[in-house]
Amino acid sequence: MTTGERIKQARLAAGLTQKELAAKVGVKFSAIHKYETGMVVNLKRETIAALAEALNVRPSWLMCMDEEGKPLVNNDEELTEMLEELRDRSDLRMLFSLTKNATKEDIQKTIQIIQMFRDGS
Repeated sequence: MTTGERIKQARLAAGLTQKELAAKVGVKFSAIHKYETGMVVNLKRETIAALAEALNVRPSWLMCMDEEGKPLVNNDEELTEMLEELRDRSDLRMLFSLTKNATKEDIQKTIQIIQMFRDGS
């Protein structure tokens, strides 16, 4: 599944029209159409973040980097907990900071390495 297909799938699941999603994201209606049909494939990080927030999905899912289409957070309390953990842990802040300019391939490799450590492989 492509990023455009995921955008459309999440938009439909959210019960939004392309026009409504465009208004939430702050882009023109035609941009959403182009994203969904694959006419624009290199979306800016800010656009992916705005789309993910508006659609309540993970940015990594939209970018086809993971298969979990679960919401990024389920409620404000969970978001607050995540932000507090990020604030309190310098190691997480460093990891987050290092990924800002990483390529999709770099992030995929990093995720695989972290999963290997987490799974004890």
